[in-house]
Amino acid sequence: MKQIKAQVNIIGGGLVGAITAFCLSKLDMNITLLEKKSRVTSSVRYNDQRTLAISEGTRNFLEKIGIWKKIKIYAEPIKKINIIDRKPINNLDFDNRRRDSFLGYIIKNKDLINVVYQSLKKQKNVHQFFDIDITNIQNKYDHVITKTNKISILSDVNIAADGKYSSVREKLKTPIYKKNYNKKALVLTLLHSKNHNGTAFEFFYKDGPLAILPMKSTNIDFSSSIIWTNQNNYVDSLLKLDNEELISILEKKTNSSLGIVKLLSKQNFPISAHLSTKFYDGKTIYIGDAAHSFHPIAGQGWNLGMKDVENIFNLIKKYNSLGINLGNNNFCKEYHNENYFNAYRLYQITDKLDNLFRSQNTIFNIGRSVGLSIIQRNSKIKNLISDFAMGVN
Repeated sequence: MKQIKAQVNIIGGGLVGAITAFCLSKLDMNITLLEKKSRVTSSVRYNDQRTLAISEGTRNFLEKIGIWKKIKIYAEPIKKINIIDRKPINNLDFDNRRRDSFLGYIIKNKDLINVVYQSLKKQKNVHQFFDIDITNIQNKYDHVITKTNKISILSDVNIAADGKYSSVREKLKTPIYKKNYNKKALVLTLLHSKNHNGTAFEFFYKDGPLAILPMKSTNIDFSSSIIWTNQNNYVDSLLKLDNEELISILEKKTNSSLGIVKLLSKQNFPISAHLSTKFYDGKTIYIGDAAHSFHPIAGQGWNLGMKDVENIFNLIKKYNSLGINLGNNNFCKEYHNENYFNAYRLYQITDKLDNLFRSQNTIFNIGRSVGLSIIQRNSKIKNLISDFAMGVN
């Protein structure tokens, strides 16, 4: 079997893995990128209508590595966020006029992955391999060997970016803590007659949140994405409805904020969260969903994965400048220490928020209403919350 040498071997060619390969290529390193899907589907497998929320912190990093200019063409800025708890009178709104910037950006997965792969084509030091199955990972003193169905990679360090159900994590038997919320998220994309004006909504109901995310307009219509978390059987029942019935329910749940609606697509996925007990194993580092996943209530899971990417980029840059080999124990521990707390904190925040907004306890309901009112009137608290959500604090 042919053996290839690389300084960094990235396993997983999704968004996080591909962006990792792109940013590390800027450090003049020899990089391999392994993807289990075929070359064709690797570039179009995100040809669905799901969207991502890009935080301001992530945008800053994407600009730093020179790719944001291409991405922003497809991204719709979030100018305002309106949070509504059960009733319209219980509301909280955020904007970012004080910083003269936006709260975030919404982009289709397929548009983002296409931009990243087009950019990777120009990076001659990134070698991509598709239809790859990992068969074995062996740690040696100063390198790691990754054996696959096609080739063998000898590298200083592995970066596992192969998603929530990471096969690398399974092969290395890295323990995880996992929570199943026994719910699903219904994901809809739609055209509508009312101008969203760059406003995102999040409605909190007893069975889960419903978020409306503004997307780039299409021709004369406005476009948005809806992510609605609810009980498994209820989501299944919604999927069986015809579009007219589903639209009627959405109008009630969204306070008719969209106007005349036309559904473009509907999908669903199960809601669960996990946290790897450590973010490395031997000379393999976990990033993105391979390391952690969260309840989507705050919409920050992918952005924390991008923070992993930014931190590994800075760490590799530092070790290279010092002439220290990558993948040693100090390197892996430093990465873990830099990222684990952030993931643990976000897991706790999203889990507790889910519990708080689902509660039907009268005292909790009153407390939520009072709390929202206090925050709405206190610009300092609102600024702290928005800064955290933007990833700039």
